[in-house]
Amino acid sequence: MAKQLIVLLALIAFVSAGKKIGNNGLNLLKSAEGWRANFYYDQIGLKTIGYGHACKWHNNCNDIHPPLSQQQGTDLLKKDLVEFENCINTAAPRLSQNRFDACVDFAFNMGCGAFTSSDVLKNIKAKNWSGAANSFSKYDKIGGQVIAGLTVRRRNEKNLFNKK
Repeated sequence: MAKQLIVLLALIAFVSAGKKIGNNGLNLLKSAEGWRANFYYDQIGLKTIGYGHACKWHNNCNDIHPPLSQQQGTDLLKKDLVEFENCINTAAPRLSQNRFDACVDFAFNMGCGAFTSSDVLKNIKAKNWSGAANSFSKYDKIGGQVIAGLTVRRRNEKNLFNKK
């Protein structure tokens, strides 16, 4: 009986922890962000390293000493993703893994606030899956300018969202 209780408690802890990004999402995110072992400035001028680790949000990267190995970059990315996994788990629970992954990529790129106010989430909540998928493409601009890389990223998020 005690063994069954332990197994049940472990299962509850696992389920309540929420989803984590899967391999499809991690590969999409890595591809979209690109890899840089050394510091660089991204499209909006933020000091960044690895797979899109923006220093502004992480203690100005004072504890990072480049060049990073790709494994260090992956480890850093997985730590960064917890915030966005939690965002999606809270805002849109019970998504399939691919839908979850697409939304995590979107939130990582645009921010949790942008996701929670997006048409993507509005359509998810309405269970309008095609509307949600089609809404990704609305978010491919910076300052009113269409950014080709964002257009590709949003298309890839849509494709992953629609993948069974």
